[in-house]
Amino acid sequence: MFTLILPTYNEKENIKEFLPILESLFTKHKINYEIIVVDDDSPDLTWQFVQNYSIKNPRIRVIRRVTEKGLSSAVVTGMASSNGEILGIMDADMQHDESILPKMIELLRDFDLVIGSRRTVDGSYGEMNWYRRVLSYGATILAKIMLPIKTNDPMSGFFVLNKQVFEQSKDRINPRGYKILLELLAKNPKIKISELGYSFRKREHGETKLSGTVMQQYIIALIDLRFGSFISWTFIKYGITGFLGVFINLFGQFIFNTTSNSFQTLDSKNNFLFPSTAVAFGFELSVVFNFFLNNFWTFEDRSKKGFKNASAAFLKFNSISLIGFMIQYSSWFFLLQVFQFYFPHLFPELTTYIANLIGIIIATATNYKLNNSYTWAEK
Repeated sequence: MFTLILPTYNEKENIKEFLPILESLFTKHKINYEIIVVDDDSPDLTWQFVQNYSIKNPRIRVIRRVTEKGLSSAVVTGMASSNGEILGIMDADMQHDESILPKMIELLRDFDLVIGSRRTVDGSYGEMNWYRRVLSYGATILAKIMLPIKTNDPMSGFFVLNKQVFEQSKDRINPRGYKILLELLAKNPKIKISELGYSFRKREHGETKLSGTVMQQYIIALIDLRFGSFISWTFIKYGITGFLGVFINLFGQFIFNTTSNSFQTLDSKNNFLFPSTAVAFGFELSVVFNFFLNNFWTFEDRSKKGFKNASAAFLKFNSISLIGFMIQYSSWFFLLQVFQFYFPHLFPELTTYIANLIGIIIATATNYKLNNSYTWAEK
């Protein structure tokens, strides 16, 4: 049996036209099939239309996802629910050429995965506008640079594969990835691949899902696929947040020093008991900034309840940050003494920032470990 998976969001007008075309195609070529429409609770009620349509053709069914969203996770949901030994994935907007599906299925006798390609013999971008072509070319170049893949069109969302390929890699696939094909190719580098050309068609109904968020997700997916086994994407995001927090920290220190018109030096050993107010102010300002960015970006998948748990999480984050601050301040204090003793000619304004920066970097690793295991612990 062949299972065709159609991920949808607001594609009611397209799916109305597309389902009869697919039925006719599979009947003509005597293909035993099922069609699974995986809909992310479309406001235009795509799921409801398919639900009603399936009454007259039980080979067609719909999976309505209310809480989960995303193209790749929708495809994975469809694959996991399939009954076919052969799986097919394509868009429901009719921009992919369904007429080559029989040939793609036939090629699976000799290959593990067959890609409908715009960048091979008989393939073209058709009426795709120049903006999307540039993005597609750029994304393809990035994929080939970062990943050991041998296909001409890794950005294709149109392909068929033996279900065994999915079964072998389903536990290693990241359902939050942007392009599921990239996941399958990266996780199965030894599979046999073929490409079949087609001409990309113009969308007649609805709007493209391409956006700044989608492009960001694509870059995230590439980084995760290339470096995920060594450095988690969560740590990368935490590092980016921490990097931005460094500037917030130093900016807070600068603002306080500027407004108070004083740069603290170490006139007494007792100063160790009284942290520089400017350093403390910069620290707390960065804590607030880092918490919100971490809660709603770095660990967004672990903080789905949002502001409901934000207060408790902030208290945990602030408490852990105090440990980091002790490390930061101790490093700042020690290094400032070293600088003032060995480099007395340097301005105290410069040495205090250098010492503080080094302290911040040293404290970051400890903070990440504790926050990852405690503040935003996986459940």
